[in-house]
Amino acid sequence: MNPLKLVFKELFYRKVSSLIILVTVIAAGTVSVAVYTLSKASENETRKIMREQGLNLYIFPKGTNLIDFYSVNNTSTFPEHYIDTLAESKTFDAVRHLTGILQLKYPNWVDPNGSKHQIVVMGYKDEAMQRFLSKQETMGFDVEKGTVHIGALLSVNIPEGENFTIAGTDGKQYEFKVAKRLEEGKGMLDQGVAFNLTDLQQVLDMKGQINKIEALGCVCHDGRIKNARGQLQDIFSDLEVTEVSSIANARENQRLMMNKYGSFIIPFVLIVSLLISGLLFYSNVNSRKYEIGILKAMGKSKSYILFMILFKAFVIGLLGSLAGFFAGSFIAEYFGKEIFRFTAMSIKPLWSLLGYSVFIFPILWMLASWVPALLATQIDAAKTLSKE
Repeated sequence: MNPLKLVFKELFYRKVSSLIILVTVIAAGTVSVAVYTLSKASENETRKIMREQGLNLYIFPKGTNLIDFYSVNNTSTFPEHYIDTLAESKTFDAVRHLTGILQLKYPNWVDPNGSKHQIVVMGYKDEAMQRFLSKQETMGFDVEKGTVHIGALLSVNIPEGENFTIAGTDGKQYEFKVAKRLEEGKGMLDQGVAFNLTDLQQVLDMKGQINKIEALGCVCHDGRIKNARGQLQDIFSDLEVTEVSSIANARENQRLMMNKYGSFIIPFVLIVSLLISGLLFYSNVNSRKYEIGILKAMGKSKSYILFMILFKAFVIGLLGSLAGFFAGSFIAEYFGKEIFRFTAMSIKPLWSLLGYSVFIFPILWMLASWVPALLATQIDAAKTLSKE
C-alpha cells in the first residue's frame, strides 16, 4: 500500500489523537506568531512614545561651554550646510534624524500688553533626509515658514487669534501666525517660540547659521556616543557630540526588554508543545503496535515505518503552522488595538513570518516524533502478533 495514502487514512481513522496533536501545533504557532507580532508592534509603539522625549544627541561647535549650551546662553554658530554634508555622507550612519537648530536667548521681547520679557527663540530646519540610509518617519520638530509655535508660558501673554510680533535686529517688526500653542512640559520651549529656521535667521540677521544639530544615536556595537563622535569628527573636526543618556538608555532598555521577553516566551511555548506532542506520538505508536507488527510481517522495512510516522508529523506540523499563523496574526491585531495607542492601526500579518512557520514547524514536529518513530521500528512483529 502507498505509505502516503496510509498516513492520510490513519489521520482520519484516529481523528481524536490526530486532532489533539494538531491543536498542540496550532496553539504553539498561534502563541509564537502573536507574541512575535506584538513584540514588533511594541518596538514601534516604544519608538513613537520615546520620540515625545525628543532626540538624544546634540552636535555643536567644538569648544562650546556646555554650561552655556544647556542654559541657552548664546553660543558660537556654524554653517547650516554642514547638515547637508552629513546627510550626503556614506560613512555617517551612526546617527539618524538630523535636525538643524538656531537656539538663542532674546532679551527684550515686548508682549501685546507692552511688558518686556527674556524669551528663548528656536529656529528649526526641516529634518535632513540621509541619502544612503533607509527612509524613516520624521522625528524633527518641523515648523512651517511664516508661522510659529509658542510655549505654554508665553501663550498666556498672547490672546487667541493674535499674531506673534517680534523686533528684528534690523529694527523692523516681524509678524508670524501662531500655528500651535504648545502644551506645558516642553522644557525651554515653555518660555520660548519655535520658528522655521529661515524665518528666525532673517529676524536675527544670521542667514545660513545654526548653533546645534539634534539627532538620534543608533545602538552600535562599539558604543553609541563613541561611534557617533568618531564618524562626525572624521567629516567635521570642528564639531563635537554629546548624548542625553537618560533618553538613550530608556530607548535601549525598552528594546532589550522586549527582545528578552520574546526570546524567552516563544522557545518556552515551543519546548512545552514539542514535549507534549512527543508524548502524544508515543501514545499513538503504542496504540498502533499491532498495525505496525502486521506491516512488518508483510515485509515492510524499518524505513517504511519510519517514513510513515515522520510524514504524519510533517503533515500535522504544516497544517498547524498555517492555522497558527493566521490565528496568531488575528489575535495580535485584535488585542493590539486595545494595547497600543500609536501603532494599533498598523498591526498587520507579518507575511515573511509565514514562510518561516511553514518551514520550521514541520521540521520541529518531525523531530518531536523521531524517538517514537525509532521505537516503532524496533517492534518485534512475532512477539507483538503472538499476543493478539
